[in-house]
Amino acid sequence: MRTLARRQIVSGWGVASEDERRRLVVRRICVWAFLARATVGVLAYLLTVYTSVPFLEDALWYEEEGYSVAREWLSGRWGALDTLPQGVQMAKAVVATIAAFYYLTGGIRALLLLLVMYGAVSAIIPVYVYWISIEVGAPERAAKGAGWLVALSPAFVVFSGSLHKEGLVLLSLSAAVYHTLRLQSKWQGRSFVAVMLSLLALFALRYYIAIVVVGAVALGLTSVRRTNQQGPSMHITIPLLIRQGAIVAAFVGLMGTLGFQESVDRPLEETPQGLLVQMDQYRRGLAVWGQSGYLLEADASTPQAAAAFAPIGLAYFLAAPFPWQTGAIRQNLVIPETAFWVLIYPLVAVGMARGLRINRSGTVMLIAATGGMCMVYALMSGNVGIAYRMRTQVWLLWAPFAAWGWEAWRERRKNARNVLSRVSRRTRGVRFGAV
Repeated sequence: MRTLARRQIVSGWGVASEDERRRLVVRRICVWAFLARATVGVLAYLLTVYTSVPFLEDALWYEEEGYSVAREWLSGRWGALDTLPQGVQMAKAVVATIAAFYYLTGGIRALLLLLVMYGAVSAIIPVYVYWISIEVGAPERAAKGAGWLVALSPAFVVFSGSLHKEGLVLLSLSAAVYHTLRLQSKWQGRSFVAVMLSLLALFALRYYIAIVVVGAVALGLTSVRRTNQQGPSMHITIPLLIRQGAIVAAFVGLMGTLGFQESVDRPLEETPQGLLVQMDQYRRGLAVWGQSGYLLEADASTPQAAAAFAPIGLAYFLAAPFPWQTGAIRQNLVIPETAFWVLIYPLVAVGMARGLRINRSGTVMLIAATGGMCMVYALMSGNVGIAYRMRTQVWLLWAPFAAWGWEAWRERRKNARNVLSRVSRRTRGVRFGAV
């Protein structure tokens, strides 16, 4: 029966076969993503402990602090998160997640099981990417390609499955974007709640990216989307505008009720130039601290200097390490993947062009989110390790467009071959007739 059902799915019989086929695709992506993350997480732990290559240096620090917090909770002391060391304060959400796991295990330090569980949670990320691609309007093959790209690309496997903060960041980011895309077409209470929870989680993880994403989500919610499977948006009616206005009002009201504005104002209370000074100092610190630091002498502490530095910083953020920048083993390992993504950036542009024609509102939201993140990280990234880790957030939302651009290229190539084949047949026919 299972074989028959699978054949029916492949052959496209019946109305329900489309949903069944997509569920099968989702299961496969999720299973392989989990296996990759769990395997790499365990191997990275063993290499960190038994060799001199610190793949999980920061992650094991989070685990140590999470275990200490869990022991405090089990002892009845609930304020341990407020006394974390200064270097771990920015990862409080990750530490709390680890502490909750150890609290549920009763204080049993099952680190390998924790790595496997973390891999299982982060395996949902490529599934979200698949559904984001569908919502944007990408064809099925492109959606599958985007899901597999995020499921198996080394950067996503390492940073989303090894107790790094990026696992929860990417999960929150993908959930927020996917459910916002759904709210563009119709009201769904579960999607609205999911967007709010995802943004709050993202703010607890990386508040400066949460600010960018909130702006992109607000832009997306103001847009109305009614699409068919044949092409671009249909006529927008007054009831649709009223519905979308109500969603935006509810979004703004709830964010204000939860104190998001006050939370944003606190880190941004400095003047714009003062904020740039802080970002420049942070970038210089990363350049000095990391063995793969770059552009240490550059200055981005004033609006004019930041504007001049932004293109250079963006080039390093999106493309470093360059093929000739060999160094430590971890830096050398990321050169091939970085070169691969640099080569498919043109495909991303092609996919975006397709997206703007098929689903303008959803594509604009993704472009706004990734554009804002690129500008922030262009000014803040100071070494290859940080750039490689942080740009997974941009690659996550570019994966649908990269896969879409690849499918467009394959389609054009196929059409070109067909044209050449027809010309060749006609030429042979003419020669045969002449003879």
